[in-house]
Amino acid sequence: ITPRRTTGPAEAMHVNRRLDAVLDTIADQNRSIRYAPGYRVQVYVGNQRQEVESVKLMIYQNFPELSAYLSYSQPTYKLKVGDFMRRLDAERYYASIRQLIASAQLRPDKVDVRRSLLIR
Repeated sequence: ITPRRTTGPAEAMHVNRRLDAVLDTIADQNRSIRYAPGYRVQVYVGNQRQEVESVKLMIYQNFPELSAYLSYSQPTYKLKVGDFMRRLDAERYYASIRQLIASAQLRPDKVDVRRSLLIR
């Protein structure tokens, strides 16, 4: 019978240091990611500037925690709100927004990772 070899404290500390270094590298890479696939709620599509501004104000008054994203491609304005990483979170807000704006639609989009963490 051969005796089992046990790992000594010095060898275990060496493995722990290497593991900590790898985990730090992964954490640094994750912090550098700014955008990720997610969802936003599209609340307006049309060509009326005043109308899109009033919808934007209504969303801000009812959902101040959601960021609004206005895009313009002549002659059409599009207003999307929210930065949802998970579809479940997006659907929860989508249901509330649809009560105010019947034409709202849930859309896949690239979302700001940091802002998505602020939505509760």
